Amino acid sequence: MKKFPLFRDTSASFQLFLFLGLLLFGALFGMLIGFIIVQFTQGVNIFTSGINLLDAGNLNAAIILQISTQLGLFILPPFLFSWLVSENPLTFLGWNSFSEKKIFIPAILLMFASLPFIHSLAQLNQMIQLPEWLSGLESWMQQKEEEAERMTQLFLNVTTINSLLINLLMIGLLPALGEELVFRSIFQPVLARLLKNKHLGIIFAALVFSLMHFQFYGLIPRFALGLFLGYFYHWSGSIWVPVVMHLANNAAAVIAYYLHFNGFTDTPMDEFGASSGNFLFISSAIFSGLLLIIASRFYKIKSQ
Repeated sequence: MKKFPLFRDTSASFQLFLFLGLLLFGALFGMLIGFIIVQFTQGVNIFTSGINLLDAGNLNAAIILQISTQLGLFILPPFLFSWLVSENPLTFLGWNSFSEKKIFIPAILLMFASLPFIHSLAQLNQMIQLPEWLSGLESWMQQKEEEAERMTQLFLNVTTINSLLINLLMIGLLPALGEELVFRSIFQPVLARLLKNKHLGIIFAALVFSLMHFQFYGLIPRFALGLFLGYFYHWSGSIWVPVVMHLANNAAAVIAYYLHFNGFTDTPMDEFGASSGNFLFISSAIFSGLLLIIASRFYKIKSQ
């Protein structure tokens, strides 16, 4: 008997609303499962104890909650959504479609070649100051940035290979897979349908991708990365291309932090690939542009 998706023929606006509801459900479900696991494995009832997850003594609980929330927020909703709107959920997600494997070469090169350009965008982003009448919002944004930085340092300040591998899973692989499923497999095509333009779908999906990180002083560089990921998904038709790109970016940052924290290198994570002059910035921008042009050719080959 052929499967008939319940919401296959619904409008793009309804499907967007449906997916947002699934994201909320997934986040709450993932947190609940995490609370239960922490209760049984750590002997801590988060509902009643009021523990501070930013305390290094609660690292295991924080890791469990981080992973369970990621699975609930980023992995579960795309699969539920695709099952509700498509006869072929995996095809809908770009899971089993594949273009020329050679597109991985410019895709991965771009993530490293663009680093000086991205760092320059980050410096530009940090120079932006909100007007005085938005000082309250700016203070709130700075507070969220500091909280996010403390949580990141809690996870990354490790000295063992096992802890490094956990971070590569939690900060590298799961966000790479989950965020690409959410923003590229779902948001990008749904927004493209809603806005009746594939390029606007890519742009707005990249903007939502950047905003939903709630790290406002990295908004511009993350938006640029979102555009890279979005266009490579558009050109390749396979979710695995942006997943590998995203994973390369995340894993490089985790490994760079580990090597610096343990004294193997003198380069901090936030300076990895940073530009020290206009020449490197311009070279990065030009080379990144060339890689994008090369990658766009694969789309033309696929379309023929």
